[in-house]
Amino acid sequence: MARFVPAADAFLMINAIAELIEVDEAGDFQERFPGSVVIGGDASREMLTCDFRQEPPSLVLPDVAAQDWPSAIHQATSFSALLEQFPETGWRRDASGPPPS
Repeated sequence: MARFVPAADAFLMINAIAELIEVDEAGDFQERFPGSVVIGGDASREMLTCDFRQEPPSLVLPDVAAQDWPSAIHQATSFSALLEQFPETGWRRDASGPPPS
């Protein structure tokens, strides 16, 4: 799925299941973000990532050039929460303030 969400003025891309392994094995992403699974992104530089270092895994948005976990910006506590809030909020681009629920 890839679509522009006008209400959020943002582009949301969710990878097909067949693409998950290829995307996760690209570059050194797993070395920089151990315990992650990239499931999509903004169709540009940011990658929507499940953070499996915790249970339940939350969704974060690291840039493709980010070095490690502290640079990833929290997006939502779950995939369903992201889909619910995304049309209103779009991508969270900075780490200031409390994470969206």
